[in-house]
Amino acid sequence: MLGRLYGIGVGPGDPALLTRRAVALLETTPVIFMPRGKGGGEGVALTIIRDILPESTEIVPLHLPMTQDDRLLREAWEEAARQIYDRLAAGKNAAFVTIGDCLLFSTYGYLLKALRKIAPHLSVESVPGVTSFSASASRLNIPLAEGEEPLLIVPALRDPEELRPLLRQFPNLVLMKVASRFDEIYRVLQEEGRAESAAFVARCGTPEERIVCDLASLVGQKLDYLSLLIVKPRGVSI
Repeated sequence: MLGRLYGIGVGPGDPALLTRRAVALLETTPVIFMPRGKGGGEGVALTIIRDILPESTEIVPLHLPMTQDDRLLREAWEEAARQIYDRLAAGKNAAFVTIGDCLLFSTYGYLLKALRKIAPHLSVESVPGVTSFSASASRLNIPLAEGEEPLLIVPALRDPEELRPLLRQFPNLVLMKVASRFDEIYRVLQEEGRAESAAFVARCGTPEERIVCDLASLVGQKLDYLSLLIVKPRGVSI
């Protein structure tokens, strides 16, 4: 009989933000899968949950490359799905953990599709986690949106010029993965009159957390990959 798969969002970095359901499953699930950390080291997800896991837990890092190559990504997801399926086929329950929420911009969604091709009737439970932007808004004590205001979440910007029409259309935006294009993004925000109504947050909930409201001070710096911008309407002070 196949074991059950749990997809667990472990939040942005603070173990105190783990849900009770996530903690209960982490304490009792015998096999935990997660993306391999940068350079083969301990990943962020494992850092968050390390103290919760029993010594008997089998921890299996998966090679999930950060690349735009569709073929390499597909091969990696299929190989990871096979590794997970092998444990499930042995009758063991297993979990895949991911930072933030497991079903928002997460590798878990791709793995789930690959696994269902192997085992269409697989029993799955997905456990939501606190997102980096909701945690960041809480740290800033600002609402992400109010009343009937829309909120746009942009996962990544390959060309910061794409941001201009979005800034003109949406009062509230969350810009993810801004580190590699920050200087260009800042320039667009400045020209569109939104730089003074934006805040930068990196590694929210971790000892390395960084919150900056003076975006100009970040220009030219090397910024952490796990960073975002919350952009509020023009004239709103953060």
